[in-house]
Amino acid sequence: MNSAPGHSTSASVTVSTAADGTLKYRFSSERGLGAEAAHFFVPDRDIPHIACVSTQLGCAVACQFCSTAPTGFDRNLTAEEIALQVSTIVDNAAACGVSHADFEVSFMGMGEPLANANNVLLALDRIHRRYPLMTRAALSTVGPGRRIVALADERGPDRLPIHLQISLHATTDRLRHALIPNAADGIQSLLAAGRYYHLKTSDRVCLNYILFDGVNDSPEDASWFDSLDRDAFSVRLTVLNDVPNMPRHLRAASGSSFIAFSNRLTELRVPHKIFRGDGLDVRASCGQLVARPVEITARELHD
Repeated sequence: MNSAPGHSTSASVTVSTAADGTLKYRFSSERGLGAEAAHFFVPDRDIPHIACVSTQLGCAVACQFCSTAPTGFDRNLTAEEIALQVSTIVDNAAACGVSHADFEVSFMGMGEPLANANNVLLALDRIHRRYPLMTRAALSTVGPGRRIVALADERGPDRLPIHLQISLHATTDRLRHALIPNAADGIQSLLAAGRYYHLKTSDRVCLNYILFDGVNDSPEDASWFDSLDRDAFSVRLTVLNDVPNMPRHLRAASGSSFIAFSNRLTELRVPHKIFRGDGLDVRASCGQLVARPVEITARELHD
């Protein structure tokens, strides 16, 4: 681990470099928990650099496939703390010749962004003023639908456009509740909110769907997507990343299951892509960030 240069802040910043070049940032604080963020470089994208940042310390949603879940919810990050993650990543990349025009901000780190919407939007406005050549942000949410509707209504001509991703992961409310115990809305409510977001923004909403072996990868699950509005939604079939203490029955679907599921969506003409995370060896990818407590020495406890 190396200290990240170029920033003066009360939080110490460390950087881990993955074999694929992904950079994982950890912003430690005196409170014992730290926000984690990542810088991904995906050369075949129109916007090749992604600053993926956290919006909360811990999370109350309790997704069964996420490292943040055991931490529980600690607190919302402030707009300043969110913006600091972005500026640290972008400014350090600028020192290596990367323009901020080549960056997208992704609110897909630790936490549920729409449970901290005010600070996220304030941070986004600060980011847009500081980096005016940025053209897009992205945000992933489990809902509820009313927060998605509110986000759509917050859209303005001077605000950086937000590409919305809804964490779906199931085709029935019963299974989705088992995978995401504290998600408030049913699937149909989320889809209605997603359609509203599409109508307000003209942007196609992405439904993220992690494929679990024998859980949600059946032919019937794939056929469920035939009911989707193809103009309003696309699907991202996501490979499950390894996280500690995940329930034993949750395993990554096999390659053949991915192919069969994807082929069925192709037959149904459902727009979709397959996604595999980067930075896995430093645990920087989806579901792997964690607000782990920093060890406190006996001397510190005594003081």
